[in-house]
Amino acid sequence: MTNSERLKILVDSGRTVFTPLDMRILWRENAHKAKINTARMFKKNLLMRITRGYYALNKRYNPYELANRIISPSYVSFQAALAAAGVSFQSRGEIGSVALINYHKKAGDIVYTYSAMKRSLFFDKTGIVARDGVYMALPERAVLDSFYFGFLPDLDNPEKLNREYLLKLSTRYPKTVQNKAKAVV
Repeated sequence: MTNSERLKILVDSGRTVFTPLDMRILWRENAHKAKINTARMFKKNLLMRITRGYYALNKRYNPYELANRIISPSYVSFQAALAAAGVSFQSRGEIGSVALINYHKKAGDIVYTYSAMKRSLFFDKTGIVARDGVYMALPERAVLDSFYFGFLPDLDNPEKLNREYLLKLSTRYPKTVQNKAKAVV
């Protein structure tokens, strides 16, 4: 298989972020051969290394996709989800996610942070959507997640929040979060 064929397979996959395991599976190669081909393609500037173990075709990779890939399962929340929904205009150079462990990693100019949530609440997928292979909290869930972890979210455009849905969703969270949600509406 040629490098152009390998690139076509990566492009056709619809992903923007790849791990060595992804390339091995997509190219149907053994681990050693996939590792060699990845290194050769990187040296020829056909692949870009985002950070150790993560590659992209170019600088236009989806940073939210990378956030989901660094720690899996996880979903993007907090300010990043609020900014993506147009509720917040604040940019912090950080993508915050909810996962089952606490973790942080810097990749390029972005810091990826993960906050551990109680399993029963984490696996309740209400208020989480999957778009283009990225799991992200709806703005209402992002606000509630922020309250859950003691963050004060920046709500520059609160009209975009569905207040009725926010209150309905808050019943899944502890009482302290429910009280903070009532104060927002």
